[in-house]
Amino acid sequence: MKKKTIISVALILSMCSCGIYSGCSPTANTNSSNAPTSSVSDESTESPEKSGDVATESTDASEEELKSIPELSDPTPDSVGEMIDGILLYDKTLYEMFYGGEESAKEYAKTISDIKTNLGDNIKVYNVIVPTHCSVTLPERVQNEYGVSDQKEYMDTLCNSYTADVIGVNTYEAMLRHRDEYLYFNTDHHWTGRAAYYAYEAFCKAAGETPIPMNEMGDEKIEGYYGSLYNMIGDGYDVKEDYVEYFTTDRNVTTKLFDSEGNYIQDTMLIHSYAEGVNAYGVFLGGDQPLMVSQNSDGNGKKIAVVKESYGNAFSPFIAYTYGETHLIDFRYIDFDLKTYLQDNNITEVLFINNNMASATPQRLEELQNMA
Repeated sequence: MKKKTIISVALILSMCSCGIYSGCSPTANTNSSNAPTSSVSDESTESPEKSGDVATESTDASEEELKSIPELSDPTPDSVGEMIDGILLYDKTLYEMFYGGEESAKEYAKTISDIKTNLGDNIKVYNVIVPTHCSVTLPERVQNEYGVSDQKEYMDTLCNSYTADVIGVNTYEAMLRHRDEYLYFNTDHHWTGRAAYYAYEAFCKAAGETPIPMNEMGDEKIEGYYGSLYNMIGDGYDVKEDYVEYFTTDRNVTTKLFDSEGNYIQDTMLIHSYAEGVNAYGVFLGGDQPLMVSQNSDGNGKKIAVVKESYGNAFSPFIAYTYGETHLIDFRYIDFDLKTYLQDNNITEVLFINNNMASATPQRLEELQNMA
């Protein structure tokens, strides 16, 4: 079903900058004491049984890159952990298990390829795919104990099934090369701001952009975080406490928030530093939002749309720090036609970003397919 066509956000931004649009005054205090919320994963790993198309990329690493992958420690070699309501507790860390297969990977690749076909030759389409925690830091013997799918194999299949006009960005090796760093939470299903930065570097390489060096950004932390997986299994388990790391710049970025139909709500921020407690992941974008638009006078002068789910929340600020205008679209919540939106706002680059769990989830696929 085709979605609604909305008023051009470009027109609203122009009106706001000229002081014409009456909705430019914030309708709520974005520094409210009510911390932004972060949604719990509702993704499963079943998928429709269809296939994709032409090969474009794999996760094969060079010999030099493989040498740089840190050894994975196995601190409790006699243990395979404990399964609690479908969540694995191993070495004081909580893991979601991944069971996506070949058909799921091909179906996701076909979905992205179909969207590219619908958008036409004038729109450049990138797809960033991200492994989940269990494939990066959980010992292989433990993965084998629970029959977990091989995410490298899954991502190779996915990236080799796009049509040739989709630019694939496979972040598997990037995560492995940094797996001795704090890439995933101990108690939450998301990745960290640091992991998102390494995916941003991989995207910039594919797009021919220059990433902002990590050491040139502010590096902040919110301590005392216990996330979605911990809340799912309940209190009483011995787990490692988390913190939420986020990065800031002094670039001149302004951001506006819109509803699911593209109506302006208020001025907002990319980083909500007041987030705390169970909602600390909401530091990124203030949590899940249908549509946000950032303008950056210090950016590269280009426009891009980032089509994402909640993994994309931690990733999106880096793109907004880099591009001249960034449209952040959460495909789970919008109610408008993507092709028309891109045309109305003169956007010629689209970046899809999803984690493997989302890519193998029928509901997420259906939401993406509605955009094709």
